[in-house]
Amino acid sequence: MICRLFQILPVLAMSLLGACAGNPQPPVTEYALSPRIELQEVREPVFPVTLRLAPLSASQMYMSTGIFYVDGSYRRNPYAYSRWVDTPVHMLQLVLQEGLERSGLFKAVLPSTSLLTADLRLETTLYDFSQHLQPDGGSQAVIRLDCHLLDARKARLLASRQFEVRIPAASRNAEGGVAALNAAVADLLPQMVDWLEEVLVKFTV
Repeated sequence: MICRLFQILPVLAMSLLGACAGNPQPPVTEYALSPRIELQEVREPVFPVTLRLAPLSASQMYMSTGIFYVDGSYRRNPYAYSRWVDTPVHMLQLVLQEGLERSGLFKAVLPSTSLLTADLRLETTLYDFSQHLQPDGGSQAVIRLDCHLLDARKARLLASRQFEVRIPAASRNAEGGVAALNAAVADLLPQMVDWLEEVLVKFTV
């Protein structure tokens, strides 16, 4: 009986290997955060101050390359065969840097790694950056974050605001979610620029 068992085990192992070889896993598709930002560029800075972007804060899930969706039970899951080319935290940090530089509001926008001293500091916390699946069969991209603008020289809070953008997705999959998240970021940037301008007008007059 024992000898027969040892004869069967190799056959089962070969069968399992053959089954795996016959059903290869689909390739992983990678997506980038590359929104079309429509901001009017100016030649001279509107305000003679420099801004430093603090490192963007977020939960651990947005420090991975997973593309997350939220189902009706409020569970957050990553798509199995899709991912970002970089973490949402890092990509969004770069997009904010580029967008605020192009806005022309500041004399300079310094990255968090800069050794130079800035007049202002923008601290941002990301709470949501995912595709929400809806019971009616639709879905939407949701971005929610808090911003705090500080006077870096006086260590004083100037203003705070929470932003939330929701953009309907064309499809309930990773491709639709990524397209909607890119559109949401493109919608978010002008709102942030307008808010920063309002705050700076108030504190520089």
